[in-house]
Amino acid sequence: MLFALILLAAGCVGPTFVVQQYAGPVRPRETIATFRVNGGESVRLITLDDEDVRAPLESDSRLHIELLPGRHKVGVANGPNDLVSAVTFAAEAGKVYRAVFVGNEPHVFEVDRGGDAPGRDVTAPPAVTAPAVTAPPAVTLPQPEPLKEP
Repeated sequence: MLFALILLAAGCVGPTFVVQQYAGPVRPRETIATFRVNGGESVRLITLDDEDVRAPLESDSRLHIELLPGRHKVGVANGPNDLVSAVTFAAEAGKVYRAVFVGNEPHVFEVDRGGDAPGRDVTAPPAVTAPAVTAPPAVTLPQPEPLKEP
């Protein structure tokens, strides 16, 4: 009996904490997007749309943040002391997303709701900042002489 209880406990996954990021009543799952953070991974969520959302997670738990569809920016770190990197993505209703580091660069992937397998990379390309344009210096044109009558 004790052996069966140990096997049962070993197979249990920890809790999933669900946080609603939008105002108002709870919405149906097919009308929102979910951003997932797995406690057992080194990727830590620090900010979401410029709000501090860091929270300690046990290695067997995960966090689901419910988002409205649209463009979102997340700040993530890869390990306890790493610098925060920001990345943006477009969330779609009914989809689940997770941040993954590819080398030193964070990316956001759509993941399988049940199995958590990464699918397509939905990372938005970095915003291109146009180079500053400076106006040429003002040129003073000579004033024409008034016409003289003959």
